[in-house]
Amino acid sequence: MSLTAFGIDLGTTNTVVVKSHAPDKVEALPLGEDGADERTHPSVIAFEPTYDHGRMELAMETGRRAISLAAKHPEDFRYVQSFKSHVASAAFAGTTIFGKRFELSGIIACFLRQSGIADAVRSVAGPKRIVVGRPVVFYGDKPDEALALSRYRDGFRAAGIEDFDLVFEPLGGAFSFFRTLETDACVLIADFGGGTSDFVVVRFHKTQSGVRSEVLAHAGIGIAGDRFDARIIENALTRHFGSETHYVENGKRLPVPRSYYAALSQWHQLTLLRAPKFLRELQDIKRTAEQPDAIARLIFAIERNQGLAISQSVSAAKATLSDQEASVLSLNLGELTVEETITRRDFESWISEDVNRIAQRVDETIQMSGMSPDAIDKVFLTGGTSFVPAINALFIERFGAERVSAGERFSSVAEGLALIGHEDDIGYWVSASSA
Repeated sequence: MSLTAFGIDLGTTNTVVVKSHAPDKVEALPLGEDGADERTHPSVIAFEPTYDHGRMELAMETGRRAISLAAKHPEDFRYVQSFKSHVASAAFAGTTIFGKRFELSGIIACFLRQSGIADAVRSVAGPKRIVVGRPVVFYGDKPDEALALSRYRDGFRAAGIEDFDLVFEPLGGAFSFFRTLETDACVLIADFGGGTSDFVVVRFHKTQSGVRSEVLAHAGIGIAGDRFDARIIENALTRHFGSETHYVENGKRLPVPRSYYAALSQWHQLTLLRAPKFLRELQDIKRTAEQPDAIARLIFAIERNQGLAISQSVSAAKATLSDQEASVLSLNLGELTVEETITRRDFESWISEDVNRIAQRVDETIQMSGMSPDAIDKVFLTGGTSFVPAINALFIERFGAERVSAGERFSSVAEGLALIGHEDDIGYWVSASSA
């Protein structure tokens, strides 16, 4: 009986699942309710309390349906996004949603079940192999890799996916590319996601039985698409919510605490500010603020859970800047309407420090490999943030356009993971720490 392989790319922003019945055939699975969602499924969950004879239960939705419901009914839904960015953080033990406690592994399990991933895997009878992507370096303050891997294992197993292998996401992203190489090659892979950017230097060997990999160095950095979104919010939006105003306390003129605008820039944290103590503090600030209307907008955004609407507007503006020299950031929150024209030059100036740090990390990865930049035969880019022109230019300037290639930005990781599942000896691809 032939082997069925699944590649699961559980991303910070989007999730893609690919099924493969043979080493040369892949099929991206539609996820979501009745499989109606597109094959790139947003990594989000919306929770809604429902009541049956006075007993509360939590209904859940994932993907675009979750986004739509949470956008239309922000006060009725608790919206969870970017949960992967907390997987290595001991500080994030869990969260309470409408009175019910969820560990992080439980959130992962809920997403796998509700999105249809768990059912898709379990429905296949006969031999199968599940290959799950993992970041090269986990994101967060003092990331704990062992904790992250245990949460992956607990979350997948709670969803009924007991046996799986973990493989570095960049290796999955470049696997199809590796198979096109006609000679041995030293390749730099750069995988740009929502929360992290990962880099791997790999030496590939062509053998009679297929491709073999030898990882020479790997590194990562917690700068990627989410950080670029935050730069747009910081520079184009926060002043509309009072970031440049002051208030008076005990006769002193003080700036509004930056923590509120940090949460606005990392919008999925905005719901944490709905706690009464923060709203009381903001009401006190509003009373003596130089721009009380701006503080009122901030209170409105927090109370009405408008972080999602902000994120959608920012992401749309950023995507436009990948193809055009300018973009209009349009935001309508009822209490606040904003139309800000952002030029690509503006955007690139805002992210210049981030791009420089990414460049430094790339250089460090190559140095750790013991190779020189001239010894890198090919550079392979994958992930949505590789669309950003400043990122693309970084690699072309360093390596030349002739050495730089790109995969399908959003599904290449899952496709490669599924194809790796057909390898005779998957040990060549599984990292030792993931075993």
